[in-house]
Amino acid sequence: MENTSWAIEGAPDAFVEVQGRKYAGRDGGGPQLCSSVCLALGRHAHIDYCRNEKGDCLEPESEHITEPILPEPSKPKDWVSHKAFWARTGFKDPYPRDDQAEFAKCDAQCAGPEHEATATAPAKPSYCTLPMFHPPQLVEWTGGHGTHISKNGHHFPCPNPNNLRQAFHVIFVLDRSGSMAEKDRRPMQNTPVFNRINSNNCNRYGAVLSALHGFWLSRGTGQTGARRDAYSVILFDDKPEILIANDVTSSPLNLLKRILYAKPWGGTDFDAALVSTKDVMEAHWTMDRSPVVIFLSDGECNVDDNVIYDLCNRAVALTKPLSLHTVSFGDANNSYSLRRMAQIAQEVAKGAPRDPLSSPVPSGYTGAMDTIRLTETFLNIAESLKKPRASLIRT
Repeated sequence: MENTSWAIEGAPDAFVEVQGRKYAGRDGGGPQLCSSVCLALGRHAHIDYCRNEKGDCLEPESEHITEPILPEPSKPKDWVSHKAFWARTGFKDPYPRDDQAEFAKCDAQCAGPEHEATATAPAKPSYCTLPMFHPPQLVEWTGGHGTHISKNGHHFPCPNPNNLRQAFHVIFVLDRSGSMAEKDRRPMQNTPVFNRINSNNCNRYGAVLSALHGFWLSRGTGQTGARRDAYSVILFDDKPEILIANDVTSSPLNLLKRILYAKPWGGTDFDAALVSTKDVMEAHWTMDRSPVVIFLSDGECNVDDNVIYDLCNRAVALTKPLSLHTVSFGDANNSYSLRRMAQIAQEVAKGAPRDPLSSPVPSGYTGAMDTIRLTETFLNIAESLKKPRASLIRT
């Protein structure tokens, strides 16, 4: 295709492989034939220069590209569907109807490891069944037997890969002391529960609730039967309160409702919260689930090392080392105690016997709320994958 160049989504050094040949951004499209390049790409989107100078494109079957992309990165561009692209050219689509129908579908792929290539078999990708540029599907819609909806709203005709992975008893320990009423952290916008959380807790505690709800959505709703994960929630100020214990059936929304109306107040006692965590872990111990504690706070409290050791050593005595993750929603200067918790948990787990039936989940500390993706960061659960888009564009 003369007078065209490759435009590739992603980093400047990204490349696409087409018919055994690799192309980088701005490479010429001369070797490709317009009658074969689409078939070689499979499900795909074309690229075109934006028709709206303001960049707020609303044309059907298109998606505005928000990041600069080669060639001519200063010029705004859109991804457009195969059908829309050929309609814009004024020429007849040269591909058979069956191919056109395939090109019209979403290019997102399920991230389940069962779809990957092996030493003896090629990859068997599972694609989203919805049209290209579809609006996100509600995660709480199960999608039907043997199918699933990914966290980012794609519908895949295969079981949820989360259900094939290790199961956990996740104990959330949430700070609701007076300092959690500060408004320097707030609930995440553009989520289905933003208004509900924001109207009750437009503060640090509300930010914690947003993170939890996103986690619960990602790990599965429990609407197709009992979840493999169990959830417990402990709120604490100067005293701990167990609001949810070993729940395996409630939906993310129902879990949220049970902790939504708590209000930040009072002092802070990390030691008491950790003792309560140990009690919940022991009371609901099972060999089927590995223990995970996610401790979320603004960090403004001291902690006794012995209390941390007691919790971690007790898990080892029960045959599974504890995975302890501490998350700071406050000033990094107040994070010493949270860092210390994770450090001790790592130390104890390192010296514990390996569990042959489950993979270890390393403990850790994070202080960057904007980067929290609890299922990815803490439990290494992937979302759906999307191969980088690539297309030829007129130059």
